[in-house]
Amino acid sequence: MTGGERGSVPIEFALGIGVLVLPVAILVLVFPTWIERQSMARMAAQEAARAVAVAGTVAEGVADGAALAAQIADNHDLADDFGGVAFTDPDRDGDGAPDRGGAVTATVTVRVPLTTIPLIGHGGGFTLTASHTEYVDAYRSLPGAP
Repeated sequence: MTGGERGSVPIEFALGIGVLVLPVAILVLVFPTWIERQSMARMAAQEAARAVAVAGTVAEGVADGAALAAQIADNHDLADDFGGVAFTDPDRDGDGAPDRGGAVTATVTVRVPLTTIPLIGHGGGFTLTASHTEYVDAYRSLPGAP
């Protein structure tokens, strides 16, 4: 062994840890956060669309659906990253009630951090959007109908 080869293993080991293991460890820590937020956005969109589809009036449904989506985000401790919910209008005839056989789509937006390092916080990020379409029952009774 010559003098130039001596001590190269500790340097290679440190570089191997920094270049190979550390990025994989960060991905392992971040991946569950991405999945959790995607799942939360889907569930919030489903519940919000359902609230509008079963409501007596579209205005009540939109208010209830938005409140449900915000509550779901708050239950997941994501109130700061919750971007809101938007609805398609299921009232095409203008009577205030969701149309029988119509559809309402709720779209929920949530911010997803690119990296999460424990005790340091989030870095970067992107916006994730989840949508769900709920159909209004074609044979439902409408408020005020005999």
